Amino acid sequence: MKQSKIILFMLLLSVGILSACNQNAAEVIEKGKVIINEDTQQITFFAEMTDENLEPKTTFQARFFLQGETMRNAVGTDLVFTDKEFKVKDAKEGTVEVKKTMTLQEGSDLEKIIKEIKNKDEEVVTLEVINNDGLLDDLVVHKVEKE
Repeated sequence: MKQSKIILFMLLLSVGILSACNQNAAEVIEKGKVIINEDTQQITFFAEMTDENLEPKTTFQARFFLQGETMRNAVGTDLVFTDKEFKVKDAKEGTVEVKKTMTLQEGSDLEKIIKEIKNKDEEVVTLEVINNDGLLDDLVVHKVEKE
């Protein structure tokens, strides 16, 4: 009996924690994609975001979290920050675009990278919008374009 109460308590605690996760998330990301240029062996991480759902004076930045050995080895890191930080003004800007282009490591298998990103069962590239308070919004990116 005591053991079943402990299990029930742990289950309720887990449900409570999970329901509280990402409660403060704002819908900031409109779209994200990865662009691969085979000729130059470069990869571009692209995000389109909006500041419409954020309070004035809120700062935010986009970053791409890379998972999977193939992707991390190809780029040489697991976290790609865009160069620009935004601050919401009183008059909102609406849609903002950011991108970060990187050269792929020599010998990267482009077709394997594309296949892994497009696989809906995998989370190879996650676009995250963050600020000093934490995660504002995130999106698993499955869209890949070739140049």
